[in-house]
Amino acid sequence: MTAPSSLAPRVSGRPAGPAGGRGPAFLSRPRRGGRLHSPRVGLVFVAPFLLFLILFQYIPIAMLLRNSLFDYTLINREDQTFVGFDQYARILTDADALGTFGVTLAFAAGVVLLVLPTGFALALFLNGRFAGRTLVRTIVFLPVVTSVAVTSTMWLFMLTQNGGLVNGLLESLGLPRVAFLSSIPWALISIIVATAWQQIGFVAVLFLTGLQSVPDDIVEAARVDGAGRVRIAVSIILPLMSRSTLFIVITMTVFSLQAFAPAFLMTSGGPQGSTSLVVYSIYIAAFRLQDPGYASALAVVLLLVALVLSGIQSLALRTRWSY
Repeated sequence: MTAPSSLAPRVSGRPAGPAGGRGPAFLSRPRRGGRLHSPRVGLVFVAPFLLFLILFQYIPIAMLLRNSLFDYTLINREDQTFVGFDQYARILTDADALGTFGVTLAFAAGVVLLVLPTGFALALFLNGRFAGRTLVRTIVFLPVVTSVAVTSTMWLFMLTQNGGLVNGLLESLGLPRVAFLSSIPWALISIIVATAWQQIGFVAVLFLTGLQSVPDDIVEAARVDGAGRVRIAVSIILPLMSRSTLFIVITMTVFSLQAFAPAFLMTSGGPQGSTSLVVYSIYIAAFRLQDPGYASALAVVLLLVALVLSGIQSLALRTRWSY
């Protein structure tokens, strides 16, 4: 006896389902071109970020460019005189302004050259296995999440000539006191060290992230061939982390170019302008000298310097390595 045709199971490549021969809805393939694949839906998700970017990045930059073309004061903002590119010509002919950019470049170079090897060595140490590794990583990263105003004030108390911790230690060792914050070149060295100390943990974490992506078989092969730790770190690990290094160099350079608190809180730009960073000069021009147009021009030039340096670093440190 044969089963009725209405009760016979369907023999096909897809499971039996409701009328029409289609399987359950959750087993069917999603159709392309639906609402979720519409460009409008993507624009809805991206719109908050674009709005934030336009409001807090592009519009301020446009206002900065506009303000640099006018001469006015913050007290009487309505009385503005169009001066064109005179503010930029003034920068090029102002020895103090050019000196400020030179100090800022020296400061940025010092910070980058100090945090790169120190952060890399610290990352190699933190990548090892030892008791309390998580606690040590937390302690290393604590200065990064501490306010720069707090760390600058701490270093101010430590480096002051009378009653400072460092000078007290030198005196206990029979060494003369040093005017770390009021003498050349110690003032610039002091704010470089203070800034680098706060950012070493950040650089170490970035290097540590890159270290965990380096293939273990390459490192083991180098050890089998007799390479030591230093040789492996310099000749194997560091080249494989060139992309991370490029990101760190650009990030720390831009960060250093924007530094303000160390010069403001520790040295007030002195002595003799040896620690007068560009952002500190922008603050002085805008709020003390009541010349926001000139301050805006300084900010635009600083932005261009940051873009040029980032481009040069990208070309100099670009690599074909990938892992």
